[in-house]
Amino acid sequence: MSIRARRLDKGWSQEELARYAGLSTRTIQRIEAGQNAGFESLKCLAAVFETSINTIVQEQSMAEHSVSKDTEVKNLLKVEREAIEFAQSILRSPHSNPKDPLTKIERDAMSYAKKLLGKFGGV
Repeated sequence: MSIRARRLDKGWSQEELARYAGLSTRTIQRIEAGQNAGFESLKCLAAVFETSINTIVQEQSMAEHSVSKDTEVKNLLKVEREAIEFAQSILRSPHSNPKDPLTKIERDAMSYAKKLLGKFGGV
């Protein structure tokens, strides 16, 4: 459970946690945003949450890993969305000269676009 999750579980605001722990609100904000906490801050937080410093450190480490995974997923979804938009534009754009056959690259691009659209939800 992250510091934020522990705080919310208690129903506390960041300001309340800061006051109970003897820390500044800005320190709480930084820790919840994923910055490393100093040893003294960790001691204060462990005392407030009635747990060990080791537990707090492990939870923060897991929370940081989770944030980086979320960022990876968001970036991947963005790339997939861009690929789908590109695929849609290829399939919608008229061929410049209908009498000219498509090149292999154009055929491959069209095939790839159709696969993407089929995989991710269509036109």
